[in-house]
Amino acid sequence: MAAPAEPENFLAVLEKGLRSYGLLVLGDMLKESILVDFGYVDGKVLAKAGRNADSAPVVPDLLCDVLALEVGLRSLV
Repeated sequence: MAAPAEPENFLAVLEKGLRSYGLLVLGDMLKESILVDFGYVDGKVLAKAGRNADSAPVVPDLLCDVLALEVGLRSLV
């Protein structure tokens, strides 16, 4: 169908990937981050959240949201 009533949404795939592999993204993000560079996120707090999440089975919701926003912003550059 060319114009479906509900367009495809890959949010669930993105969230699953970030929850499973988000800490790998965080490692790169701590080196160079749009959100940190522009002052929207405190880099030290972000690093601490990453260390705390290391022992968690999945990335916590708030950290996942920050990672998703960073990945989204990077896709626009």
